[in-house]
Formats: sequence, structure tokens, C-alpha cells
Amino acid sequence: MSVFRDSDHARAILGGFFSEESTEDDRLFAGSGMIVAYSLHDPQVRIVLDATNPPQPGKAYDVYVDDPAAPAARLEFTTDADTFDRLYKGEASGMSLMMSGKIKVSGDTSAAMQLIPALTRAIPKYKKYRETH
Repeated sequence: MSVFRDSDHARAILGGFFSEESTEDDRLFAGSGMIVAYSLHDPQVRIVLDATNPPQPGKAYDVYVDDPAAPAARLEFTTDADTFDRLYKGEASGMSLMMSGKIKVSGDTSAAMQLIPALTRAIPKYKKYRETH
């Protein structure tokens, strides 16, 4: 059984987390000029984070959840939703998940390394968010 009941539940949790996270101007992802997509399956949901626009107060980057109007991603991570959840809870290393093939990366893979500080910063926030949602 997945940590998410279904796609609607995954959209609500993950979309809610990234929308809340996007209100903070952390300068680790915001304003980076990157567009990153997470294509998850079991259940299926696609999240696109767009940091091509300059951060604004209360909106560091744009979040698209299963939105066909989302911009094309420069970097895309594909994995199952449980692996994504483990990654963001800090229970698994992104590098080891990529090396084992549990996370597939397409696009500018060198850009993935630039996301490590943002992911590291997001882990405690995601864990706290998951405890209450």
C-alpha cells in the first residue's frame, strides 16, 4: 500500500507542501532559473516547479500540479510516489536512489547536483508537513 491513498491524495499533499514551500524565498531554488519536474507513479502525479521568474514576496517560484499548461522542465525526476516520499523525509539518499535506478533523471543531470542544498533544507519541513497532513 502506498503512503498516498490515490492520485488525489498525492496531489493534495505534495501540491500543498510545494505551494507552502514556494512562499519562502530560500534563494536555494528560488530565482535559480530552473524548471524541475517530478513525475511520480503509484499513484500518478506530476509536479513542476518553475524558478525562472524573479522571486516575489510570498511567491519564490511557481508550482504546477498535474497542469498541462506547466512549462517544459529542464530537469525531470521519475520515480514512484513512495520513493519520493522517502527521499523528502530524508530516509534515502538521492544519489543512491539514482544509482540504483529507483529514480530516473532526464534532462540536465548536472543541474540535479545544484538541487542538493535545497533538498537538504526541505527535508525537515517536509517531515513536519507530513506529520500534520
